[in-house]
Amino acid sequence: MIAKKKLCVLVPAHWAALMGGSEYQVSCLVEHLVRQEHYDIYYLARRVSPDYVPQGYKIIQVADAKGIRRFGEFLDAPRLLTLLARIRPDIIYQRVGCGYTGIAAYHAARNPCQVIWHVAHEMEVQPFNRVMSKNMLFRYLDKKTLEYGIRNVGKIIVQTSQQQALLARHYNRVPVARIDNWHPIPQEKIEKPEGIEVVWVANLKAWKQPDLFLRLARDLAHLRDVRFTMIGDRAWPEERQDKFLQDVKRLENLSYLGGCTQDEVNSVLARANIFVNTSVQEGFPNTFIQAWMRQVPVVSLNVNPDNVLDERHIGYCSGTYDQLKHNVLDLIDQPGMRQRMGLEAQDYAFSTYSIKNFEKIAELLEV
Repeated sequence: MIAKKKLCVLVPAHWAALMGGSEYQVSCLVEHLVRQEHYDIYYLARRVSPDYVPQGYKIIQVADAKGIRRFGEFLDAPRLLTLLARIRPDIIYQRVGCGYTGIAAYHAARNPCQVIWHVAHEMEVQPFNRVMSKNMLFRYLDKKTLEYGIRNVGKIIVQTSQQQALLARHYNRVPVARIDNWHPIPQEKIEKPEGIEVVWVANLKAWKQPDLFLRLARDLAHLRDVRFTMIGDRAWPEERQDKFLQDVKRLENLSYLGGCTQDEVNSVLARANIFVNTSVQEGFPNTFIQAWMRQVPVVSLNVNPDNVLDERHIGYCSGTYDQLKHNVLDLIDQPGMRQRMGLEAQDYAFSTYSIKNFEKIAELLEV
């Protein structure tokens, strides 16, 4: 009997501890690989849930994020290198660019091991952002460790042509593949009740700019039969959350549901009419795909992967807050256009974001 290859999945968080877009995609990939039964799979992460019992693979906590280690994954290097030396993986699949990318590349350069890095965000393939902060030195060192990884990993996967261009411009690297994300076909019934529901979904972080959605709800409070719904776990300091919750209470037309499961998010989107994204920058938001599959056009402030919103006519990339408000009002006032965009979005999503995308990643792992 031929021994299975050892595969390490290396991500800062396990999805049971923190569910973001990258973690969701990794969860789907791991479940796909477990069904294939080609590998002994080890999931290495900082943030893990002690109550979660994995099926068909092992979870190992690299280190906690307490003390000085909270300032950067590069500080986990001694512990992570020790774990990799003990496991002796044949392949490392690393997602979410950080110090772990460089540490994995360092290990692979000294051992018979292949590293595949999967870009999750445009910021990962751009130079260091020199915004002054108390942890700027740690951010710089983590970025330098990431950049060592970018230059030395064996294979790179990107999500968009934009990421591919940034990778070439800043690091002179060419990815082995551009692979879209994946989402399952909706199982819930898609029904749009009377009235309009505008939805925002993301973990609460400063660069996601949730306050702009509150502003939108406040500016459109005069509209009857238009309600606003926010979904997202707290991912910023507690004092910021307290102020956010106070602002939410002042808005009678807005509901904040907190963190929700994927099924709960999908149920909200199945009844929603408009999806809004206010992020400064992202990779390819999973929420776009979830919305499109449920006939919901997207109005995005800045994020427009490969200009898909414009080219496919399935939403708007607004560029400014005033234009975003104008685009939302257009969709509210024109139900025919809103429905047409939603149906075109669903057709596009069904044909583009299928399970075949995970099969492409699995093929790259085999080579």
